[in-house]
Amino acid sequence: MSLGESMKKIISLRATNREIVDFCNEISKMDINCSVESKTVYREEEDVNTFRIRIYSYDKDKLIQDYKTVMTLINKIHRKYNPDPRGYYEFSLSELKYPISKELIIETLDMLNIDYIYNRDRGTIKCKLPYDEFNKILEELSRINSDPRLSTLKIGSKPVRNLIILISYLTGRDIEEIVEECIEKGFFRVEEGTIQLNRDPKVIKEYYLKEGEDGRIRKDTK
Repeated sequence: MSLGESMKKIISLRATNREIVDFCNEISKMDINCSVESKTVYREEEDVNTFRIRIYSYDKDKLIQDYKTVMTLINKIHRKYNPDPRGYYEFSLSELKYPISKELIIETLDMLNIDYIYNRDRGTIKCKLPYDEFNKILEELSRINSDPRLSTLKIGSKPVRNLIILISYLTGRDIEEIVEECIEKGFFRVEEGTIQLNRDPKVIKEYYLKEGEDGRIRKDTK
């Protein structure tokens, strides 16, 4: 290699179209000089995408660092769409398609009896739900969370708001109906114009999900 010539590293792998698109979207935001090439190999069993990434740099140290960054990105995307040997998919909380608080996500997975592992240091959640199913839950939670009535009702704290969203998601009941009933039954109280918790959230969940007449979890959430 002559002085001043660009160095390169090549990564070759198999990937789905979705993984390739995600990679290209993410790598375009980074200060990494690289090129990508994909080719579909048609087979009797399935179509396989061969994916090749070439990383370039005039600086050896930067080339090594960029290679590590690219491999980290590849592995992160792969874990999002493909389960590990124990059946867990991994999702980065900072990159969710629908921005839902981790507390509400964890509480929802708990109530649906879905196995999950929350890693605080990495900011990730592993669970036994494929990407599309996981996002379907987040999409519905986001829809309820964006209901303007949650602001006009003057919810006093985030735990109260999350509880209302969770009950609405699991039962399909209207949020205003839930709030009115919770006040009537003493689960919530109105204090200085805001709605506050008046009972242990576990008691409220048990009422709606086990004891209440309408407290059966919707079939489409199972």
